[in-house]
Amino acid sequence: MAEGICYVCNQAYTAADRDTVVDEIVEHMMAEHHGHLRRDTLEPKNKFDKCPACGAEVGKVLFKCPQCDADLVKQFARKVTLGYVKGS
Repeated sequence: MAEGICYVCNQAYTAADRDTVVDEIVEHMMAEHHGHLRRDTLEPKNKFDKCPACGAEVGKVLFKCPQCDADLVKQFARKVTLGYVKGS
């Protein structure tokens, strides 16, 4: 059993495994807190060196990967959410 929270509103989520709870929280965040995520993604400290989806060099603040067009806002949400999930 895995548990996690949305880092923006602290809404709790529970699921059978870690991947499922992360997916549920990210879906919630993209729907309810997209503006907050975009703002956080723009902070220089949150830039991706490499795209989590394809591994291409990014190295600057972007919303989309220049190589594979992956949504880096959603990738940022996944990265942050992993820190707010416990269990397996």
